[in-house]
Amino acid sequence: MKYLFSILVITILIASCSKDNPTVQLESSTDYYPLKIGSWHIYDVDSISYNDFTTPVTIDSAFYQVMEEITDTFYDLEGSLSYELKRFKRIGNDSVDVKNAKWNISDVWWVKNNQGNIERIEENKIVVSLLNHVKEGVTWDGNAFNYIESWDFEYANVGDDFGDYSNTITVIQKQENLDNVLLHQNYQEVFAKGVGLVSRTRINVESQGNQESRGTIPVLERAEKGFQFFQKLNSYFIPE
Repeated sequence: MKYLFSILVITILIASCSKDNPTVQLESSTDYYPLKIGSWHIYDVDSISYNDFTTPVTIDSAFYQVMEEITDTFYDLEGSLSYELKRFKRIGNDSVDVKNAKWNISDVWWVKNNQGNIERIEENKIVVSLLNHVKEGVTWDGNAFNYIESWDFEYANVGDDFGDYSNTITVIQKQENLDNVLLHQNYQEVFAKGVGLVSRTRINVESQGNQESRGTIPVLERAEKGFQFFQKLNSYFIPE
């Protein structure tokens, strides 16, 4: 009887501890990047470029749309199932609205689920866009498999709303602002659960400026070199 009583007490203690310390269920990164043939996403893109080879600095801006469509699957050299990602671009003008312009293919990339990690191969450059599993503050080297310097990607704002989308995650790829004096860099992407990429920001600008402006005017407001790139989801379709 003492033996059975001891077993009962231990069982109750274990159950109690389990209730006090529930196992955290981490979400899969694949939930934020659906991989289905036939799915497509259309993005509005605004870009600004700065050219310091002219005086004053030349500033060019552009607006266009990009469509990414998963069109096929294949097995890569590592034997991994990969998805062909065709990218199209259309640009409007004074007489044709961008929505009525013709789509022209611009790139053929591919993306794959590598043991839960989402890897995009962009212009033969592998980027680890999402790491499995999703958790606030987790970091990884997004450029681990390419020739670019190491960038510590980080999950942030997990589960937050972003615009019209709920349950999103932000991937901070690179942020640097050298005391608001010479350089401003901000690379980040936002993914919505069940939708995919909804926002991409890429800012990389420089400014020497004069001593007075360095102390009072942010780099973004006196940019002389570099670019700003904003990509926002316009519409999408994901098959059942």
